[in-house]
Amino acid sequence: MEKPNAATVAAYDAAIPTDPRAVKGQMFGHPCAFVNGNMFFGTFAQTLVARVGVPRAAALRDSGAAVLFEPMSGRAWRDYVQVDPKVVPAAVIAAYAAESLENTAAMPAKVKKAAKKK
Repeated sequence: MEKPNAATVAAYDAAIPTDPRAVKGQMFGHPCAFVNGNMFFGTFAQTLVARVGVPRAAALRDSGAAVLFEPMSGRAWRDYVQVDPKVVPAAVIAAYAAESLENTAAMPAKVKKAAKKK
């Protein structure tokens, strides 16, 4: 899996809302941001992904503003959009990140699974 370059990580860092609920972390070695244990924004290769919800993701796809996030061919994450930070303006990406924070914060908190005993 291609790791994000410095420019992609810088675009990610610049877009993350300055909100105490937003917690930076990693998923599969990619910088991501979480709220209540759920990922809401992150990097994937040289792109950024935002969890905006199924209806909003479909609307952005239909308008041509973004594509659905498809980490594996044929396996779209229908509530996430994917954008190229070299093409989409930083202000638009920041708006998607803020929207995704609010959308994901409204979801139930993720419950960590207990570690399996050996």
